[in-house]
Parts: sequence; C-alpha cells; structure tokens
Amino acid sequence: MSSRERQLKAIVFSDVVDSSVKIFADELIAIQRIKEDLSLIRDELQRYGGSLVKSLGDGLLATFDGPTQALEFVQSCVQKLSARGRQSLGHRFGLHTGEIYADGDDILGQGVHLASRLQTVSPANGVAFVRSTYDLIDPRFRRLAQPMGEVELKGLPEPMQAFCLGPDQLLDFAQSRAQEPVQLEMLLADTPFELVRPIGRSPAQQTLLLQERQRERQAVMKLIPAGPALVEALQVEAACLDRLRHPRLPRVLDGYARSGLFCFIQEYIPGPSLHGSLDLLRRKQRLAELLRQVLQVLEQVHAAGLVHGDLHPANLIPAQEAGPLFLVDFSLLKARLEASSGQHSAPFSGVSEAGRPFFSAPERARFGRLTPASDLYALGVSALTLYTGQDPASLYDEAQGCWVLQGLEPEVAGWLAPLLEDLPARRVQQAADALRLLDQSPMSPSSSPVPLAAGQASVAGAVSKQVLHQQLVSTYGPMVELLLDSQPSLIPALQLPGLQERLVSAGLARNDVEEACRAAQLQPERAAVVAEPPAPIQPAVAGSAGQGDYLPVLRLAIGPIADLIWTAEMEQAAPTQPQRLSELLRQAAVPESAVQSLLEQVAQVEGGPGVPMEPVAAPETSTEPEPDGVDGEQLLLRLIGPIGSTVWQEVAHLPRAQRLSALETTLRGYGLDALTLADLRRQLQGG
Repeated sequence: MSSRERQLKAIVFSDVVDSSVKIFADELIAIQRIKEDLSLIRDELQRYGGSLVKSLGDGLLATFDGPTQALEFVQSCVQKLSARGRQSLGHRFGLHTGEIYADGDDILGQGVHLASRLQTVSPANGVAFVRSTYDLIDPRFRRLAQPMGEVELKGLPEPMQAFCLGPDQLLDFAQSRAQEPVQLEMLLADTPFELVRPIGRSPAQQTLLLQERQRERQAVMKLIPAGPALVEALQVEAACLDRLRHPRLPRVLDGYARSGLFCFIQEYIPGPSLHGSLDLLRRKQRLAELLRQVLQVLEQVHAAGLVHGDLHPANLIPAQEAGPLFLVDFSLLKARLEASSGQHSAPFSGVSEAGRPFFSAPERARFGRLTPASDLYALGVSALTLYTGQDPASLYDEAQGCWVLQGLEPEVAGWLAPLLEDLPARRVQQAADALRLLDQSPMSPSSSPVPLAAGQASVAGAVSKQVLHQQLVSTYGPMVELLLDSQPSLIPALQLPGLQERLVSAGLARNDVEEACRAAQLQPERAAVVAEPPAPIQPAVAGSAGQGDYLPVLRLAIGPIADLIWTAEMEQAAPTQPQRLSELLRQAAVPESAVQSLLEQVAQVEGGPGVPMEPVAAPETSTEPEPDGVDGEQLLLRLIGPIGSTVWQEVAHLPRAQRLSALETTLRGYGLDALTLADLRRQLQGG
C-alpha cells in the first residue's frame, strides 16, 4: 500500500452499554431506541465534519481530522442523548489518535483496534483515550479529563495510561460552551442573520454558517482579526468584489468591523465540491470545460483588481442544476497579505494566508506575493489532480522542481504546462491568454512553427469542438460528449468526413450533424488568430556572460532563488530598457526593495561606462533549512494529513534540537513506522 494511503486520524468507536441485556428484556423497544440513537449520532457526525467508516450493529466507526474535533462530536452526542432522558440508551465512546490504512471502504491499523478496546473501559455516556491523545486535545477538555491510571486492554501486551471524560464533565463542558455564542450574537446584532453552526473543522478558522431570519436564505460569515488599517483595506476589497456581481461568484451580503474582527458575510452556495470528484477523471472534454468556466470567471475577477488566492477543488462547486460551476471562498486575501507584508510581522494565521501546499504558486511561498498568475497556477494544479485522480504530492517532482506531465495526452499537457511553470516570468500571466490556449490545435514538441500563411491553410475549414458539442448536446444529450471526447479542440477539415460518419453511425441524424459542423466552422479571420504560433519562450541564462553586474545584486537582495528568476529577457532589457526590466521583475514577484536596488545598479552601470565596478560577491548559501516558520508544519501536513498542524503546534515553541526529538517521540507513540520517521527527520534536517 502506498504511503499516500496512510494518514494520522482521530478514530472514534462507539457501542451501546449492555445492548444484549436490553434486547433480551424487550427486543422491539431496544431495537427501536438503538435506531433512534444511531440516527442522532450520525446527524452529529455530519455536523462536526466526521467521516462515517461503517455502522457496527449498535455502534459505529468514524474518523476525524483531529481529537478535539472528535471530542466536540462526542460531547454534542452525549448532550443530545441526555436531553432525551429515558428515551435514549447509554453509549460508550473510545477515541484514539493513530495511523490508519485505507482498505476499500474500510480502515485498518493499530489505532482502530485501540479505539475499539478503549470504548470497553469508557464510562456510560463518556469517552476514554490514552496519554498521546490527551496531549493533543484542547486545554478546555484537558482540564476536565479524569485519569484512569494504568488500564489493561484486551489484545495489548502491556497496560496503558488512560483518561476519560464522563457525562458530568461533558455536560459541564457543554454549559461552558453555551456562553460562547453570546459574543457571536453581539457580532450579529443589527443584522438579519442568526448563527446556525460553525463550518470550519477548526475553531481557529472562524467560518460560520448563518440563517437569515425573515427569508429562506443562508450565508457564510468569515471572522478576520483586523486592526484599523487592515479594516479599511478589507472594506475596499469587499466593495470591489460586491461591485463585480458575477453570477458564478457568491454575492457579498455585508462587511463590517466589530470587536477587533472584520465580519465578512457572503451568500452560501450549497452542494458538494469537486474535492475527491471522479467526474473529470481522464475526461478531456470535461477538463476543457472546467478550465474554460473558471478562466472566464478569473478573467473578470482579475480585471476588477482582485485575486482569489485559495483556488483548489474544494472551492469549486458544480451548480445543482445544469450550468457552470461556482468559485467560492473568497477570503479577501490580497488585503490581508499586503497588510502582513507592510508590517513585516506576523506569521500567517491560517492555511489560506500561508498558502496551501502544492496549490500555492512558488513566488507566494518565497515572497508572500499574490498575483493573478498565482490563481492560474492553482487552477493548473487543480485541473491536473482532477484529471489524473492522483494526490498532488505524487505528481510533483521535488528533485527537478516541476510537475510531472508525462503520460498526459499532448493536448491536455499543452493546456496545463503554461499554467504550471514554477518561474512566474515563464507562466501564462492572464486568464485571457490561457483561454486562447484551449482553442489551439495540439502541436508536436518537435515540430517547428510554420509561417502564418501555411498555418492559415492548415486550419482552414477546421471546426471548434466546443461549438460542435453545444450544437448537438441539446438534441442528443450526454452521448455527444463521449463521441467527441477523443477529438482535439480544433478538428481539422481532413478529419471531418470520418467524424461525421462516426456520429451518424452512432444514431445522430446526418442533417443535424452537417448543420452543426457548418455552425462550428472557424471563420477565416478566426483561423488566422488561432494559427498564429505563440512566441517561443527564451531559456534562462543564469551564469552567462554579461550578467555579472546585475545578478549578484539580485542575489544579495533575495538570495539564491535569484538564479532561477533571472531570465534571458531580463538580461537583454537591463542595459537599455530599465522600465521593461522593472516590469519583468515585478511579474516574477520580486519585492519592490530588491527591484529598486537592481535598477540603481543598472543606472550606475549606464552612467559610468568607463568606471570599473567592484564585483559583488554572492552570499554563501546554506543547505540548512529555516528552523522556524511554516515549513515543518506543511511537511507534516503532507506526510500525515490534517492532524499534522496540531502536532506541529505542540512542539513549535521548543528549541530546534528538542523539537525534532519531541516530534519523533510523539509520532512514534501514534504508531508511525520507522521509514516515515526517518524520512521526516531527513527533510527537517535538510538531508
């Protein structure tokens, strides 16, 4: 089993107390109460973002991203069961944080076995867990947990130190939490909304689902910590998004500052996202339509001076009825990142601000800069993962620093490669340019560009697959997509007779096919635009003669990454076109201070050609990774899943040597194998 199928999860195992005795005493009543209780528990499971693995007669097996989330689920279940009084039975819950292995629709691993054993020693309407889980839970739960001492569990070689939360502790916790919505009610005062429930899987995300009191309409509220300066920037960006009023974006309903928070309220778009969807798996036509729909939205978003900044499959929601999908979860990241950059502070507060591993463009991780090209990069990664059905970690070659596109159809690779360039200067910059790529015929990498006249001849009479699909699908339905799936975006005239015969033999009327082909045929002026070959990308010339006056200055300002950013076009522009050089550097997301430093160096060279300049020594680089920051956290997220963030927070405050040792001890307690631990140690040490 591959390593990407192995994750750390919080595992919950539940069972009814003395179910056999109750069924023997009154079978019909006991079975009915068990069904009612399990229905209630499943509802709470969905509310708290858990995943139901399977039902187990009178209990269930479920997983969560973290133990605090799992305990909040258990606490809510106990509260609801207790409120029903004698109508409900007693339930025991076992909780363990450990490694699991996916096996079809089931999960395996020592953590699953331990969770099932822990529920046998749990108090009725309570939950039991061991020391390693106790160390990770929210301090509010930790203060209420009762030690159980060394407990012998069936099937385990030695006793384990266990803790529990009984019904008294869980209900006390519920009462203390009941005071929390008071602040939320204050935040929602003088608005038409009331709180329904949190949406985020962690309280730190502060994303809430609201219900409008007088209408059947729901909304999403994001609570963003903000001082006066940031509030003004957030209000400006929210107003820009509101004026955009795009039908495929959630509407802005309100935005205001209160109690040190910016409350940003948007329309709620229901429905499952594309996260985990197989609808685009190896479906070229659907992939092209996805790219087209998102690029059309981004084209207008970027034209309004906005950037999404957190584009990935979970933020793409297909319409409930036929139609384009929605792009959701605008979090006003541009204002937040610019404010953080201006204050030179402040570690990022969440995954959206810090950037999502693999989906964030490299310049964002290097400089914290957010540009339209960053959205295009994230779209390329999203499309690649949806088309291949693979995790992004398995598609990125870290040694080469590039995405692996081998095995893709040439046309698909031609769509995605310009979006996935690591170097911003080489990546497609505008959504409109990416849209044009979708309409170009695939070219063999070895073929040389043809003159314009020849290109016009090659596409004369060509047919647009998109238009052809639109002409036929309303009459013949989804089968048209299957019949056209293997065709390129521009179908050459020579292939049309064979395609027409294939469509007719599949049951389409010949008159309909011929009329649709005529409607989809490219006009001569459009053919000229499509046939025009794109300008070849000049390779980078880091290290070539003549750049010694400028590149070392850039290295001093931004470090060794300058060698990757510096291109032949920058080298050519430096002596005679300082404005063009400035534009190229900013497109590559180089900080303004570094751009100014380099421009001053260019001015000195041009102003005094006879004065020899002292060479600027490049700084020595170190392979030792930065000891602090988010790199360790992102590494854990990639290796062991969402719970890696919680694990990292537990050790981040320790000195570097102690932190690595503490990490290994903690993860070894969760059952991680020696190979995974060795890989973690190697990457954290920069080996």
